[in-house]
Amino acid sequence: MTLVETIDKVVAWLNTNVCGQITLKLPDDATNDADYGVKYVNPAAFPLYVPGKDRLPPSATAPIPSVCVQFMEGSDDLLEHRRQLQIRLCLSCWNPGEHSGEIYNPRENEEALGGYSYYLDEETAQTYTRNMEGWRDSFNFADMVLRTLESTEYLDGLRLVKEAGIKYGLFTEEGNIWDYYPYWHNWISFTLESGVATVKIPEAYEDFL
Repeated sequence: MTLVETIDKVVAWLNTNVCGQITLKLPDDATNDADYGVKYVNPAAFPLYVPGKDRLPPSATAPIPSVCVQFMEGSDDLLEHRRQLQIRLCLSCWNPGEHSGEIYNPRENEEALGGYSYYLDEETAQTYTRNMEGWRDSFNFADMVLRTLESTEYLDGLRLVKEAGIKYGLFTEEGNIWDYYPYWHNWISFTLESGVATVKIPEAYEDFL
């Protein structure tokens, strides 16, 4: 399986199994106070890079909220015909504060994918509060991805190497957590495994083997 095929398969898997299961706030940097009519959209999955607004594919509403699939490192065991690839997911969302009763809250639900469903808190007062609580959306997003990964053995034919574990965390710069309020980011990394195609030895070299 080629590297391009691997990245495309992970993006497709995320679109099918994760992105459609959660909605997050659609960014509006021009209006992020009480006048903002909160709009929720499903996050988009992108390969390698998050595109700018002028380069969005037709299927994506906005660059954020999104999950970006990045290939970090790979290794091929030529004797065992086995390939392992380190994948990092970069999760991004936008939330400047609490917009009245538009807050989605997680609730344990054994029947829901990942063990949680999300509901609106309709009893919240109709007010807007600017705060730094947007990280909760970011971590709710991460929790959904983690639970889905942890209950998965194969991503469209690619084995999730569970013995290597899953790592996750916040982006940092010089030891400090990124602060790009009202944008929130975190990452998840894991290892995938696939077969390596047998390479035919060129005839010109067969006499030397």
